[in-house]
Amino acid sequence: MSWKRLIAAAALVCAAAAASALVLGATGRAEAVGLPSCVHLHGRAALPTSLARFPLPRGSVLDRKRDEYGYAIYSGYVPGAINPVRDFLVSRLPEAGYRLGAGDAESAEAEAAYAGHGVRGRWKVRAVYGCPGALTIQLAVR
Repeated sequence: MSWKRLIAAAALVCAAAAASALVLGATGRAEAVGLPSCVHLHGRAALPTSLARFPLPRGSVLDRKRDEYGYAIYSGYVPGAINPVRDFLVSRLPEAGYRLGAGDAESAEAEAAYAGHGVRGRWKVRAVYGCPGALTIQLAVR
Protein backbone atom coordinates (compact mmCIF):
# COMPACT_ATOMS: atom_id res chain seq x y z
CA MET A 1 0.00 0.00 0.00
CA SER A 2 1.40 3.42 -0.89
CA TRP A 3 1.99 6.11 1.74
CA LYS A 4 -0.68 8.32 0.16
CA ARG A 5 -3.29 5.58 0.48
CA LEU A 6 -2.20 4.78 4.02
CA ILE A 7 -2.47 8.45 5.03
CA ALA A 8 -5.84 8.76 3.28
CA ALA A 9 -7.12 5.64 5.09
CA ALA A 10 -5.88 6.96 8.45
CA ALA A 11 -7.55 10.33 7.79
CA LEU A 12 -10.82 8.56 6.94
CA VAL A 13 -10.70 6.53 10.16
CA CYS A 14 -10.01 9.70 12.20
CA ALA A 15 -12.88 11.53 10.49
CA ALA A 16 -15.26 8.63 11.21
CA ALA A 17 -14.18 8.56 14.85
CA ALA A 18 -14.69 12.31 15.17
CA ALA A 19 -18.14 12.09 13.56
CA SER A 20 -19.23 9.27 15.88
CA ALA A 21 -17.96 11.26 18.87
CA LEU A 22 -20.19 14.14 17.81
CA VAL A 23 -23.21 11.87 17.45
CA LEU A 24 -22.56 9.74 20.53
CA GLY A 25 -21.30 12.53 22.76
CA ALA A 26 -18.86 12.15 25.61
CA THR A 27 -21.07 9.59 27.38
CA GLY A 28 -21.07 7.16 24.44
CA ARG A 29 -24.87 7.30 24.38
CA ALA A 30 -26.81 8.61 21.40
CA GLU A 31 -27.65 12.29 21.69
CA ALA A 32 -30.61 14.03 20.07
CA VAL A 33 -29.77 13.95 16.38
CA GLY A 34 -32.08 16.03 14.27
CA LEU A 35 -33.89 18.03 16.94
CA PRO A 36 -33.93 21.75 16.16
CA SER A 37 -32.13 24.15 18.49
CA CYS A 38 -35.44 25.64 19.66
CA VAL A 39 -36.09 22.43 21.67
CA HIS A 40 -35.00 22.75 25.30
CA LEU A 41 -34.55 19.39 27.00
CA HIS A 42 -35.28 18.97 30.72
CA GLY A 43 -32.95 16.02 31.31
CA ARG A 44 -33.47 12.35 30.42
CA ALA A 45 -36.19 9.87 31.29
CA ALA A 46 -35.50 6.22 30.53
CA LEU A 47 -38.38 4.03 29.43
CA PRO A 48 -39.21 1.12 31.74
CA THR A 49 -38.14 -2.34 30.67
CA SER A 50 -41.81 -3.07 29.85
CA LEU A 51 -41.44 -0.64 26.92
CA ALA A 52 -38.01 -1.82 25.80
CA ARG A 53 -39.46 -2.89 22.42
CA PHE A 54 -41.46 0.32 21.87
CA PRO A 55 -40.17 1.81 18.60
CA LEU A 56 -39.35 5.52 18.62
CA PRO A 57 -38.26 7.53 15.59
CA ARG A 58 -34.53 8.22 15.32
CA GLY A 59 -33.56 11.31 17.28
CA SER A 60 -36.39 10.99 19.82
CA VAL A 61 -35.57 12.08 23.36
CA LEU A 62 -37.73 11.42 26.40
CA ASP A 63 -36.90 13.96 29.08
CA ARG A 64 -39.70 13.84 31.67
CA LYS A 65 -41.83 11.32 33.55
CA ARG A 66 -44.88 11.86 35.70
CA ASP A 67 -47.50 9.59 37.24
CA GLU A 68 -51.13 10.49 36.69
CA TYR A 69 -54.44 8.57 36.88
CA GLY A 70 -52.64 5.25 37.27
CA TYR A 71 -50.42 5.81 34.22
CA ALA A 72 -46.72 6.55 33.95
CA ILE A 73 -46.48 9.31 31.35
CA TYR A 74 -43.18 9.80 29.54
CA SER A 75 -42.77 13.04 27.60
CA GLY A 76 -40.17 14.34 25.21
CA TYR A 77 -39.45 15.41 21.67
CA VAL A 78 -39.29 13.85 18.22
CA PRO A 79 -37.73 15.45 15.15
CA GLY A 80 -39.99 15.62 12.11
CA ALA A 81 -43.55 16.35 11.08
CA ILE A 82 -46.89 14.90 12.19
CA ASN A 83 -47.71 12.66 9.24
CA PRO A 84 -44.33 10.90 8.86
CA VAL A 85 -44.02 10.35 12.62
CA ARG A 86 -47.62 9.09 12.83
CA ASP A 87 -46.96 6.75 9.90
CA PHE A 88 -43.77 5.50 11.57
CA LEU A 89 -45.60 4.65 14.81
CA VAL A 90 -48.61 3.12 13.03
CA SER A 91 -46.38 0.83 10.97
CA ARG A 92 -43.65 0.02 13.50
CA LEU A 93 -45.76 -0.67 16.59
CA PRO A 94 -47.44 -3.76 15.07
CA GLU A 95 -44.04 -4.93 13.76
CA ALA A 96 -42.74 -4.68 17.35
CA GLY A 97 -45.65 -6.77 18.69
CA TYR A 98 -48.06 -4.04 19.82
CA ARG A 99 -51.74 -3.89 18.82
CA LEU A 100 -53.07 -0.48 17.86
CA GLY A 101 -56.40 0.69 19.21
CA ALA A 102 -58.57 3.70 18.49
CA GLY A 103 -56.70 6.73 17.25
CA ASP A 104 -57.19 10.21 15.92
CA ALA A 105 -55.16 12.54 13.73
CA GLU A 106 -55.45 16.21 12.95
CA SER A 107 -53.15 18.70 11.27
CA ALA A 108 -51.12 19.41 14.41
CA GLU A 109 -51.43 16.17 16.42
CA ALA A 110 -51.95 12.42 16.23
CA GLU A 111 -52.65 9.82 18.91
CA ALA A 112 -53.65 6.19 19.36
CA ALA A 113 -54.01 3.50 21.97
CA TYR A 114 -51.64 0.53 22.02
CA ALA A 115 -51.32 -2.76 23.90
CA GLY A 116 -48.74 -5.51 23.92
CA HIS A 117 -45.93 -7.16 25.85
CA GLY A 118 -47.99 -6.93 29.04
CA VAL A 119 -48.66 -3.18 28.89
CA ARG A 120 -51.27 -0.87 27.48
CA GLY A 121 -51.46 2.86 27.00
CA ARG A 122 -51.61 5.72 24.52
CA TRP A 123 -49.10 7.65 22.45
CA LYS A 124 -49.57 11.22 21.30
CA VAL A 125 -47.47 13.53 19.12
CA ARG A 126 -48.10 17.26 18.72
CA ALA A 127 -46.46 20.04 16.77
CA VAL A 128 -44.31 22.44 18.78
CA TYR A 129 -45.55 25.87 17.76
CA GLY A 130 -42.74 28.26 16.96
CA CYS A 131 -40.29 25.36 16.55
CA PRO A 132 -40.59 23.86 13.06
CA GLY A 133 -39.27 20.33 12.73
CA ALA A 134 -40.04 19.37 16.33
CA LEU A 135 -42.92 17.45 17.87
CA THR A 136 -43.70 16.64 21.46
CA ILE A 137 -44.35 13.01 22.23
CA GLN A 138 -46.15 11.49 25.18
CA LEU A 139 -46.27 7.80 26.02
CA ALA A 140 -48.76 6.80 28.68
CA VAL A 141 -48.31 3.27 29.97
CA ARG A 142 -50.11 1.14 32.51
